[in-house]
Amino acid sequence: MIKKLFVFILLISVLSCTNNALKPDDFSKETIDKKYPYWQVGVSRFEIASSEKTYTTITVEEKRFILLCMAYMRLVVNTEEFVEEIYKNKDQLRSSVTDQFAASAYKIKQDELYDPDRLIEIIRTLKYDFLYRKSNSNPAGASGAVGDIRYVRYGYTTVKTGDFVQFVNANWISWSTWPGGNTIGGFASTAALLFHEHMHNIGFQHVGKNQVPYVLQGIVQNILNRILAGDLKDKYAKQLDELTAYYYTAYKDLLTEDSVFDPNLK
Repeated sequence: MIKKLFVFILLISVLSCTNNALKPDDFSKETIDKKYPYWQVGVSRFEIASSEKTYTTITVEEKRFILLCMAYMRLVVNTEEFVEEIYKNKDQLRSSVTDQFAASAYKIKQDELYDPDRLIEIIRTLKYDFLYRKSNSNPAGASGAVGDIRYVRYGYTTVKTGDFVQFVNANWISWSTWPGGNTIGGFASTAALLFHEHMHNIGFQHVGKNQVPYVLQGIVQNILNRILAGDLKDKYAKQLDELTAYYYTAYKDLLTEDSVFDPNLK
């Protein structure tokens, strides 16, 4: 009951955080999908890896943090600045692999530059709810299941998407906050890191000098810093409120209680 009351209070506070009060219709799925048609990405569930050795939780607050990052990512991908930055960095966007779905379909060679228009399209058209897992098997802090190369297959066949992202077994909020309590930097860097892992989910890799997920991560982080505390703050303030309210509302069933794993109960 306490958790449910907490979620209710959270939603009320989100809806009253601007001078222009948001109405329920403002953040319905239909309204949000129409206003922000790109990157319809969310969470299917939160999970703790069964291989963990100690008592582990994913708290409601951690789940809210991930959903907030979801809102941040979606906002960025829907901005004109995202397109501009892809074009500015197009010379750094080279394939790590050679791949071709079929003789008549799209293909890419290792070291070949991605076509920026197709790159933007295959990112923006993604619609998927991902599993978010807490696990100690992440020496780098985070990892994403590698899916089929969407760049080659999109528009020709069903594309298998990597279905999960794993985060380190730690409190995700404190782990993600920059030293000195810079939560804005922490939010931006974490959302960008999640975006990096989602790029693995749709088949992008980083091998040798070809570092596409890192380049895209940098683009997202730069735009988010500008939105949260820079020259884009006023431009996207309302949109940020709308998407935050939407993600907290659409996934409210995931925010009712902590997820708990007790190895003694295996």
